[in-house]
Amino acid sequence: MKQKLLAAIRTKFVKDTLTLQASGFLTQASGFAASAVLAFALGAHGQGLFVMAVTLQALLFNLVNVGVVQATVSQVAAASSRDLNEKVTAWLAFLVKTYLVTGALMIGVGWFALPALCERIYGDDLPVEEARDLGLWAWWLTWWILIDTPRAVAQVAFHATRRMTPLAQLDASHEFIRLFLTLGGVVITNSPAGAVLGEIASRMCAAYLALNMYRNARTDGATWLPSWREIWAKVPSIPLQKGLRLGLRLGLLKNATTIFINVLPRLLLSGFASFAWVAYFNIAQKIMGLATIAMQGVSRNVLPALAEKRGKNDFPGFRKLYWRASLIGGGAIAVAIGLGLLVARAMIARFYPEDYTEPVFKCCWILAIGMVPTGFGIALDPFYILTNKMRANLLLALVGAIVTIPINVYITMLWPEEGPVWGQAIYLSWSLVHFTYIAFWLRNNRHATEWGS
Repeated sequence: MKQKLLAAIRTKFVKDTLTLQASGFLTQASGFAASAVLAFALGAHGQGLFVMAVTLQALLFNLVNVGVVQATVSQVAAASSRDLNEKVTAWLAFLVKTYLVTGALMIGVGWFALPALCERIYGDDLPVEEARDLGLWAWWLTWWILIDTPRAVAQVAFHATRRMTPLAQLDASHEFIRLFLTLGGVVITNSPAGAVLGEIASRMCAAYLALNMYRNARTDGATWLPSWREIWAKVPSIPLQKGLRLGLRLGLLKNATTIFINVLPRLLLSGFASFAWVAYFNIAQKIMGLATIAMQGVSRNVLPALAEKRGKNDFPGFRKLYWRASLIGGGAIAVAIGLGLLVARAMIARFYPEDYTEPVFKCCWILAIGMVPTGFGIALDPFYILTNKMRANLLLALVGAIVTIPINVYITMLWPEEGPVWGQAIYLSWSLVHFTYIAFWLRNNRHATEWGS
């Protein structure tokens, strides 16, 4: 038994997962610390405004960041496993071009749309100037898509080629830089605008760090990576249509998920309750995020690992790895969430203002109900990407939206403060439907024959 345990720990998958776990812990701890300090520095209302500025920008950013990035990771991982260097370069160039084109587009759209949108939505709840400032801060944040391009390329390259140590170092370094600059901006300006400017400045620092870390990774003796010059040389001629088809389908789905998990609850809370409840909900997500650190390491590592199996058409290995990651990871997350609830109230009372304790803890235990089923879905996205089942993913997600959104709105009308949180818990639980669909798909051994041929 001891020998088997030691052998399991020595495997690359487990080592990489533990590395990402450590990075995830540092990232979550930094986010928790930032939310605690901002609670005292800005108050619940000011903190809620900052959270909403980031949320509104995420409506545009996640369409590219989530969909295209995950699609590129899967393609680079598959190409790298077969030593297709030209294809690796082409997909990284595709990522660069996508970021540049869509980043410029979203800056233009955001300039006209975001301030006007905020005035229209929040003009009755906020002073007109403050509502417009909220939209302007969200527009400032759209600039980070362009600024973030070098970091995105480095993250994808490290992730796809399973260089998890530099990936973890880059993520953790950026998070600590973001913590320092965001809080520094608030101290200097005494306004949410300072936090927004700190966010943007942290992206600039992370971009410089990524450029140098990528250059060093090319000489570490591991899997081949193209130079920045080789990537840039392919950018003008690389077609966007083929990659965007996969990336935007996934991005549309993930952006919809972001809307249901982050945006919709915040919009409902700011409209039916108050901006203070937006801050309470955000802090509850940060605290419960500490309990789901186990999910981050496995979920980020499972995509390139499964992509290698898919690239080699190893259906039995793919199925075994999927179930191992889902069941072990989901079980660990369920236990961690239960333990997290036991200490959540004490953490809130210790690190946040006194009036935060009851509403934040209430959000925590409601969120926990939906997060437990989600824990078993940590390999859902890699499965759908690598098996070319995005259409089924979109269909199930659409049905989930049709079922859960009316419920969300109804319970919000009944309970303006807790209703949106309950709505999120219900939506998160829909992941059990995806899990069931995949279980039936993997039972069909016909796919092993198809992959083999």
